[in-house]
Amino acid sequence: MTHVYIPPSNFYVHPYLGIAQDTPNFILQESEVDALVEVDLPQFLSDDPLTTRVLTTSYAHQIKVPAFELNGHIVWGATAMVLNEVRELLKQL
Repeated sequence: MTHVYIPPSNFYVHPYLGIAQDTPNFILQESEVDALVEVDLPQFLSDDPLTTRVLTTSYAHQIKVPAFELNGHIVWGATAMVLNEVRELLKQL
């Protein structure tokens, strides 16, 4: 998958995609993860979760960003970029 540079933190994210037969036992690092959001695949692949939001961040005010609305959570930024790539890869299958 595509590496994503995140300017505010000066980090590169190197996403990986894996397949498991059973649901993994996720252990969240609370300082890094706000929530684990599970979404049904048909919902994720549809256009329904796609949205745009106006946000204020530590580095920009009132910016319009593409996002996903997934089970009541707004996912944007680098996470949304990675999810969009996953979504497009799955649609090609």
